[in-house]
Order: sequence, then C-alpha cells, then structure tokens
Amino acid sequence: MSSVNAAMQNQIASVQQALSMAGLQKSLGQSADQVSILVEGMKETSQAVQQARAAGPGKGQNVNLMA
Repeated sequence: MSSVNAAMQNQIASVQQALSMAGLQKSLGQSADQVSILVEGMKETSQAVQQARAAGPGKGQNVNLMA
C-alpha cells in the first residue's frame, strides 16, 4: 500500500512541477526552451552557492556567479 502512496505522491509532484513551469513560462512570456534554459541556469547557480557553503565556515558569502 505504501508503494502506491509513494507513486501517487511522485505523480502529484510531477504535475505540480509541470504547472509551475507553465506558470513561469506564461508570466515571463517566453517559449518552453527559453524557460528551460532559465531554470537550468538557476539550478547551476544554486549548486555553486551550495558548494561554496560546503567549503567551510565563512565560505560562500560572496560567490562569483559571473565566472
């Protein structure tokens, strides 16, 4: 029974993500490809910040995102 519940939760999460992407696309007035590129850039930026913070105390306060 729990595997069915987990599958339903995964499906709901997938639908929520699709709706979020559609909303972002509509609000920005951009194509799906442009929104995908934007989201990928946001993921890369987030990963860079997380890696910098994991480097140790006091690290990650100033991250060069233009690099």
